[in-house]
Amino acid sequence: MQFATAQPNPVVQTYSRLARNYDDKLNLRSCWGRASQKALDAIAIRSDYGVVVDVGCGSGRILGHLARSNSPPARFIGLDPAKNMRRLAVQRTRSLPAVIIMDGSFERMPLSSSSVDYLYSILAFHWTTDPAAAVKEIARVLKPNAEMDLFFVGRNNGREFIQATTAIFLKHMGPALLLESAQMRFQPTRDQAFRLFSAAFGAPMLSVEESYDTYYDTLEGHWAWWVRIEGQFTRVPKEKKEECDQEVRNALRNLNQEKGIPYTIHQLHVSLRCA
Repeated sequence: MQFATAQPNPVVQTYSRLARNYDDKLNLRSCWGRASQKALDAIAIRSDYGVVVDVGCGSGRILGHLARSNSPPARFIGLDPAKNMRRLAVQRTRSLPAVIIMDGSFERMPLSSSSVDYLYSILAFHWTTDPAAAVKEIARVLKPNAEMDLFFVGRNNGREFIQATTAIFLKHMGPALLLESAQMRFQPTRDQAFRLFSAAFGAPMLSVEESYDTYYDTLEGHWAWWVRIEGQFTRVPKEKKEECDQEVRNALRNLNQEKGIPYTIHQLHVSLRCA
């Protein structure tokens, strides 16, 4: 969800437009809600962290939880490029004086160099528009002994949905728009991610782990998040959108199994530890 481009980005616009419903029950129970909770459970705020940054903080739900759970409180900074997401985050954390919400992204952080003790991000780095610039910016704001946890999707994410829907989007968008849409999301392999971050951070402090978790849900449960985070498919011409949506729904319905419709999240976890 992180962008710093001159032109409006359709993914950021989609997040902002649908921000009010982002934390509804369907989304929190979805594969993405459960994956976010799993990532949150892996985050530990050390008592000696002075400044903690959440990049792509969205509605501030996770940021607020961590700030409330931290004692004594560190200074928590939430960055997000979507205006309406930031508004929700401000409302949600207004009772927490240690929390600040700012307009920012991986490529553009309004923070001083060497000022951050711990930086984390849950399911946002894959929206970066310039991965190399984003890594340089992360390295700029982190202190020499800082730590980091980034959770984002990898190359094989959502393989069931991709196989079922690619031909449909190709028909309605054409190859050029489909390729342009696919390139909006950065989805590296584990080795590619390690090489990218190794340019700024060295071993043994840096590690990249990957996991595959398959989640099952109803069609409506999946559709609730599909229309939210797949903002790149707003490039489908308006006159074809309804027909395209119906064909996609039918294709996803055909994936149904006894447990429900499967969606496999290929997650990469980039970790930086000072010791």
